[in-house]
Amino acid sequence: MVASPGTTGRAGTHRHLLAGSAALVVGAAVQALSGAVFWLVAARIDTTDDVGRATALFTSILFIAYLSGLGLQVSLARFAPARDEESHAVFSWGVLATVSSASVVAGGYLVVVDTQATSALTDWHPVFGPLLFVVGAVGAALTLIVDVRWMTVRRWALVLTRITLVGIARFPLLLLPAGKHHTVHLFAVAAIPLVLTGVGGVLTMPKVSGLRHRLLPVPTSRRAAIRYSAVNYVSTLAYQAPQFVLPVIVLLSVDPDRNAAFYVAWGITSIVLYVPMAIGQALLAEGGKDGAELRGQVRVALVLTTSLMGLAAVVAAVGRELVTVVYGSDYGDAARILPALVVAGIPWAITSVYLTEARVLHRHVPTVLITGTLTVAILVPALVLVPDDGIDGATRAFLLGNVLAAVTALVCHRVVRRRRVNVVPRTGAVEDGLALHP
Repeated sequence: MVASPGTTGRAGTHRHLLAGSAALVVGAAVQALSGAVFWLVAARIDTTDDVGRATALFTSILFIAYLSGLGLQVSLARFAPARDEESHAVFSWGVLATVSSASVVAGGYLVVVDTQATSALTDWHPVFGPLLFVVGAVGAALTLIVDVRWMTVRRWALVLTRITLVGIARFPLLLLPAGKHHTVHLFAVAAIPLVLTGVGGVLTMPKVSGLRHRLLPVPTSRRAAIRYSAVNYVSTLAYQAPQFVLPVIVLLSVDPDRNAAFYVAWGITSIVLYVPMAIGQALLAEGGKDGAELRGQVRVALVLTTSLMGLAAVVAAVGRELVTVVYGSDYGDAARILPALVVAGIPWAITSVYLTEARVLHRHVPTVLITGTLTVAILVPALVLVPDDGIDGATRAFLLGNVLAAVTALVCHRVVRRRRVNVVPRTGAVEDGLALHP
């Protein structure tokens, strides 16, 4: 099926891309507002140390969800794109792999990492404390693949609903008695909604797709999917490493009160950075579908992401003092580093869009090169600077690394665009001279 410029198919897919992007951007706003208010309330009712330890635990389960992802966020978008038996079998295997991987990684994390935060779990209960942590990590990991599956079948409203439910459900849970273990209480309140929506999303998926979960017969695309997952697991680890590893470097290097300040600024920044990631995920789900022209989709995504990141940078610079007004004078460091962290979102947007383009085209070398540059350029300077300069060193490393990664992504984009091929697999569409390779 050939999609020439100006056809209805191409315009329709652009509408799907914009609709999906809009839903995910609104979801990011809901997540930002609910998260900010939740941790604001936590900062008002508990000590800075309790909040610091709780945020360290919550950051850790998000880190584990990322570490145990196995590249499924990317591969499900390409190998489970429809409401058919093959796609649902791929998703079912993805669920099994996610639960197994997240459980193993979370257990290993508790064995290897010994901090005040992890000690709070065993102080609460030697068995149920670590179990709560593992279940939280599994739930967080499941939400990632559930969201991807909903995106591929264009149920964007479900993604937005899940994010909204997570944000709202935390507040009534705060009313549960905390006893003497305020750190575990805050962590449980933050994590339980993720578990409920992740597991609930898996259990209700048959109603969305119209098909039951099944593992047999195994998917016919399993070999290609495993190969694609393996490559993109490496690239996903590298792409998201700064987002999850940098806070871990900080929490292992600074006092709990400084970590709490960094977490406030990083939490705001993470929501801002989620916007290009979400739009990139929409582009990954829609890229090349229905004979669409990928070039136009990439252009739309790039303009949208850089414009939103530029606006966010201006807002962060003008309104940074609101952080201390809202959270109190103890969070002055958060207000100070916030503008530089958010400015890094502009090159991050460029990197995200061009990385997604390489993934849609199945260009493995640019995919690994872009993400590898991002990781090395941020985390190596962070390991050097954070022990001496604390959160200021983390801020400088993050900004510099994102600029270098964006330059690399732009160079890879130009190289990829020079390569002309003919056939797009799984859709059969001619893509303006560009195609996907399995």
